[in-house]
Amino acid sequence: MAEFSIENVCQAIHAFNNGQVEKADTFLRSFSQSSEAWGICIQILQSNPDSSLVFQVLRILQSKILYDFISLNPQEIQQIYQNCIQIIIHYSVQNQKSTRIQCVLMFIYLYLYTYNQQTKSILEVISQLVDCQNNSVHQNFLFDILETFPEEIISNKKIIIDDEKRKYIAQDIKNKQMLDIIQFLQQRWNNANNQNIRFYVLRAYKKWLEFMKKYINEDEAIQFMQLTTQTPLFKGALDSIIIEELQSKAVEVICTFFGIIPRNIADQSSLEPQIIKVIFDEVYKTFALCKKALDEDLSDEIHNLIRLYSKLGKKFICKILLNNQLEVFLTTMIWIFCHENSYNESETMTDFWIKMIKTIRNMNDIQLQSKFALTFEQLINGCVKNSKVNITLLTEYGITSKIEDEFEQLLDTRSDMKEIIEELATIIQPNQILQHLGLILKQEFITKMDDSGWITFEACMYLISGIVKQITLKNDQIGVQYLMEIIKLYLDVYQQQNLASNNFILKTVFKTISQGCAQLISSNELLPLLFNFITIGIHHKVPSVQKKATKAFQLICKQNQNFVLMHLNQFFDLIVKLQQVQNYDNLIKGVANAICSSKETMQNYYLKLCSIFAQNLLQLQKQLEEQILSNLKIDTLEENIEQFSKNISCLAYANSQIPANENEDFLEVRILIVNVYKELWPMLKFGMERIVMYESTIAEKIVRYTKHTFRKAFNQFSVDLLTQVFQCFLTVYRQMPITACIYIAEVSATVFYKYPEYRNILSEAFESLCNITFQHLPQLSSFEENPDLTEDLFGILVRYGRYTPVLLLQSPALQTILQLTLMAIGLKHVSAAKTFYSWLEVAFKMLKPQDDVFKTQIPQEYKDKFQQIFIPFVPQYTSKLFEALRKGTADVEVEEYIQDCILALSQLQFIDYGKLLEIVFEEGPQNILTASERKNWLEQNKDRQIQKHYLKLYSRRCVQNSLRGR
Repeated sequence: MAEFSIENVCQAIHAFNNGQVEKADTFLRSFSQSSEAWGICIQILQSNPDSSLVFQVLRILQSKILYDFISLNPQEIQQIYQNCIQIIIHYSVQNQKSTRIQCVLMFIYLYLYTYNQQTKSILEVISQLVDCQNNSVHQNFLFDILETFPEEIISNKKIIIDDEKRKYIAQDIKNKQMLDIIQFLQQRWNNANNQNIRFYVLRAYKKWLEFMKKYINEDEAIQFMQLTTQTPLFKGALDSIIIEELQSKAVEVICTFFGIIPRNIADQSSLEPQIIKVIFDEVYKTFALCKKALDEDLSDEIHNLIRLYSKLGKKFICKILLNNQLEVFLTTMIWIFCHENSYNESETMTDFWIKMIKTIRNMNDIQLQSKFALTFEQLINGCVKNSKVNITLLTEYGITSKIEDEFEQLLDTRSDMKEIIEELATIIQPNQILQHLGLILKQEFITKMDDSGWITFEACMYLISGIVKQITLKNDQIGVQYLMEIIKLYLDVYQQQNLASNNFILKTVFKTISQGCAQLISSNELLPLLFNFITIGIHHKVPSVQKKATKAFQLICKQNQNFVLMHLNQFFDLIVKLQQVQNYDNLIKGVANAICSSKETMQNYYLKLCSIFAQNLLQLQKQLEEQILSNLKIDTLEENIEQFSKNISCLAYANSQIPANENEDFLEVRILIVNVYKELWPMLKFGMERIVMYESTIAEKIVRYTKHTFRKAFNQFSVDLLTQVFQCFLTVYRQMPITACIYIAEVSATVFYKYPEYRNILSEAFESLCNITFQHLPQLSSFEENPDLTEDLFGILVRYGRYTPVLLLQSPALQTILQLTLMAIGLKHVSAAKTFYSWLEVAFKMLKPQDDVFKTQIPQEYKDKFQQIFIPFVPQYTSKLFEALRKGTADVEVEEYIQDCILALSQLQFIDYGKLLEIVFEEGPQNILTASERKNWLEQNKDRQIQKHYLKLYSRRCVQNSLRGR
């Protein structure tokens, strides 16, 4: 253990500041958790040290106060408190803001930790320590405390105060100190000789309004509103909206105040109490300013004012909808929405329109909906306008094959417009929206057919994709008809207009079809036209257009399976001809969905579909064998390997669409699936043994196909063929740590566990996989270096543990598995850690009398044997699990997994969990839990709910400890 002194602490800080971070950081972290840190930090700071030391020493002292002050004994508290306060006062006048903020936080922590019924108000405590007059050297320190204090009470969960006490302190401050604080800020506002002071006042005022919003009840809120109406401070905030230097903070204050107003007042139609009328009157005065800002494109003012209007509108939406006096507000909001320079504030505006539409929907008032029919039309106009893409950018995109980052950013607003249209379609018939869009198209597209018209068409198509869901839900046949007309319109003019072939417009059309139109298109007249058009898109030179076209093809096939089956030979020809298409698997998905939709279609067409891929694979195998024998470079093999992989993916998808059915009447289909796999096995084996040396991902494709075959074939898959599959995978796995080889055993356990004939082969595969994996993961570092392999290793243990626990417990490798498990506790890789802790929980549950997690019963003799092997590991498992909590995790879920493991361990009847807990408390840091908390936990260590409570508390304190010194 390191010895700490003023000299070596100062040396470590100098080393840290000079870049020797790793070495110094370890020492300083250790120092910050030591009891000597109090005295040494205080002595260094009292000696007026070099400025290069001050920040780090204050940082350590701040950490000590935050985490360790409550653990001091009563004799130490008073002296350390006085010393810390003197240090805070001394350093709070430093010019560096970071130093002052450290002092602010230390002061707040001390105030909260020593708070009781007799504690004076924070203003009184500060005024006794520093000069609080105007222009005092401590003025910034004072404002920083007033601004920071409410947020620390509300949000800082690192402060070690339980929820009940935190709530008590907050309520006490609200009841006894709030008026004094508001009056103090009011006084500063009145006496301010420059806008800077008022800016600080508004900043602190906003924080205290947030505090009130959190802790005020409805009756208090009404009183507070009445009181606020009478204060010049609030009126000053309203007046400051038009003052450039104060505008942003003034808007924040007013918006925060809206949150305090009770809902029952906000939802009334009247403009009572008086303050609401005052707010609207003051806001109306800013409309001219907003118009000027929009016309001159003053982004900061536009942002501040639109944010204010949106917040005001959302809060008082019922008044705005029901009170005729407020019609001007809605008119202005529509005008702003349609202004070209409000574009960047679309997200804020969208929040308001969505709130308005949802409120009208909830009111369910037909007359009210009719009243705002014109508003809805104007809203649609605004959505179209804000969805248009700049003509220059659109033309450039039509030439280039890749979309530029700036272009994508400019499209962000469109998703907000689409969301508005989606909501609007819930209160008015979708066909009315389509009809209005149709009128826009007639005016701006059909009559002109120029560049601008095409941009309008593209914007309308984009918005239409947001209506399709409601057309379907409402069975809006008129809407379907309008939609078909618009799509047919596009198909008719596609070959006549240059811009129709623009990549971006094509993508939008295909995307609209794939996002929903596919489920509506069933017109015998339109389908052939549409498929011809999509085929053009599939041949397109730009990959992103091709991708959208193949997706549209897939979805339309899925929705129109009868059409596909009627023209199946044409579709098969299309699949054969288009094998070089990048998104070839989407074409297969469309046809496979139709073929695998029933037993009859499977029996008639499945073999024909698979034969296309079989022929492709056979031809590709011959070509690859020749290329490999010729020792050609990998670059030459790439294209054929990609095609080989693509065909296997298509087989996998086809099998994934087959229903899982063990009934006797589905036997012919199961036999068909296995026979196809058996015929393909030589090619799959070639892929595993030969191609995998050049491209390891081919193994994943073969495993995916094998997995879906297992899951649909059940016990029709012969033991002999399964043995060949395992032998092949194991041979490859010995040479290369390919995780897919483990995964196939996982799948096998979940499918074949209930059939006795597979038991031996499952057991042999498990033994071999474990032994090979042990060689691939010889030490702890191997787990982090090979997270995929680690995840699949523990994944197979989870699967075997749940589905075939007896095979796992019979394994000669069980002892080694438990040792590896011990090594892996504390894994950092998130995904691997989740799987690992799932395995550990399963292992613990195997030792319980019985648990629903297991698919089969575990005979007692196996439990007894496992218990004997397991018992020596218990103390180390317990210690390391708690150590993993102390070190912290990169993911909250992993922390919960660890807690679940400890809970499962604590429920085991044959261990003395209380004794294990005592050891944990002795070994670990003493400042995680208080003595009374440790005592309560030990006394009730078998109570599951108490366990959960203390584990969460322990974890939270561990996180707090891990943040020390950062």
